[in-house]
Amino acid sequence: MAERITINPITRLEGHGKIEIFLNGQGDVEDAFWQVVELRGFERFCLGRPAEEMPRIAGNVCGVCPSPHHLASTKALDDLYGVEPTPTAKLIRQLQYNAFYIEDHYIHFFFLAAPDFVVGPDADPAERNILGLIGKVGKEIGLKVIDLRKRNREITKLLFGKPPHPEGGLPGGVPKGITTEDRKWIKETADLSVEFAQFALQLFKDVVLRNKKHLDLVLNEAYKLKTHYMGMVDENKKVNFYEGKVRVVNPNGQEVALFDPADYVDYIGEWVEPWTYIRLTHLKRVGWNGLVEGDGTSLYRVGPLARLNVAEGWPHRWLKRSMSRCSIPSEGNRFTTPWRCTGPD
Repeated sequence: MAERITINPITRLEGHGKIEIFLNGQGDVEDAFWQVVELRGFERFCLGRPAEEMPRIAGNVCGVCPSPHHLASTKALDDLYGVEPTPTAKLIRQLQYNAFYIEDHYIHFFFLAAPDFVVGPDADPAERNILGLIGKVGKEIGLKVIDLRKRNREITKLLFGKPPHPEGGLPGGVPKGITTEDRKWIKETADLSVEFAQFALQLFKDVVLRNKKHLDLVLNEAYKLKTHYMGMVDENKKVNFYEGKVRVVNPNGQEVALFDPADYVDYIGEWVEPWTYIRLTHLKRVGWNGLVEGDGTSLYRVGPLARLNVAEGWPHRWLKRSMSRCSIPSEGNRFTTPWRCTGPD
């Protein structure tokens, strides 16, 4: 007799979700659905509102990653007004985004992912949370995570008003600058954040990558998904977080599209399924082929992994500055990368 397994809610994501698993008579998975159970009505209640309100509204789409939504809507205002931010305004915007980026990765690593890997997949589920993680790595490390998250959120508060949902986006600029004292404190936070990121990478290597059982789980075929990848790159097809073109590569790393963000609708299509409130996006030029991976897939992924997979390297000037600032030793380097950094600074 067929069996139905329901996991509701899923909480380690930006909001809530539900998983429905259907087993056949032999106990094997016959079908499974991941469902977004929250009504996403932003497209509707944004209609008819002044465009200037979008940076204050779009950031509320998500409580974990509000800054990208806020910045995207702000840049849309730049385009609408036909204005170009000054170099200083661009730097302040990127500073805020980088502070968010660090804080967001701390959330995902320590609060969402690390409990399963660092505490261990065999641990009691009740212990696989931030408290269990602190018990594993020590109270001092837990307090460090909380402190650095707070410091980076304070940067967002300083520049754009509120840390959870920034609202300082203006067409062609930013709401305020930074003082000399602000700069000193921000730089101190940046240095501490990089130093702790190195520790986190080493922790991942020591606890996860050097544990065969954990590594086998990470590399298990059941968790591999062959899709396209999408991310932003600069004029040299290197990683960029603020501006550039959108690049798409197939599961084998071959480029299939490179386009200006303004041409998004020419490349990305939307599809609606009856079992979820979320809109499913796909590569329009391939056409909707359903939720299938591999050859012929029209699906793509975004996010940190995609950003790296679509890029042909890291901007040389960024790497040079980070290497000199962090004094990374030539031997025992904690940062491993397949990229070759070439070209002038």
